[in-house]
Amino acid sequence: MLCRIVGAPVQDGAGRMGCDMGPSALRAAGLAQALTELGHEVEDAGAVAPGPLLPVAHENGVLKGLPQVSAWTGAIAKAAYATSREAMPIFLGGDHSISAGTLSGVARRAKELGRPLFVLWLDAHPDFHTLDTTVSGNLHGVPLAYASGQKGFYGYFPDLPET
Repeated sequence: MLCRIVGAPVQDGAGRMGCDMGPSALRAAGLAQALTELGHEVEDAGAVAPGPLLPVAHENGVLKGLPQVSAWTGAIAKAAYATSREAMPIFLGGDHSISAGTLSGVARRAKELGRPLFVLWLDAHPDFHTLDTTVSGNLHGVPLAYASGQKGFYGYFPDLPET
């Protein structure tokens, strides 16, 4: 299987400096070599760059980095869609706000192919807050709410196709 590694050096969703070094650390630790040893063909597509920052406002005043996470999510969704055409995309984050973009992109590809999309979500936290309900303001806590179709993401994150 062709695996395509894509870096998503995002730290804006967690509000914690250093998360953006995750992709570099995983590469340096030998991820590509490990995948090759498992019999996979591996390509490294480099890193996604965020789209332009647009002024976005929200009633929830505790949200942190909404313009940045919105820009990253759109760019990652496009990369996930493009990468999933010929390969198994492997996104390296950053904080896990990247999941909103990866799920959006692969959901679009699954719908286009007429295939169901199954997601196994393993996390210490449910990540089911919406932009309205988060009290921490950390946007790494919203991807599953977005992916499950909860309201309140329109205009901030890409439209999520139903699969």
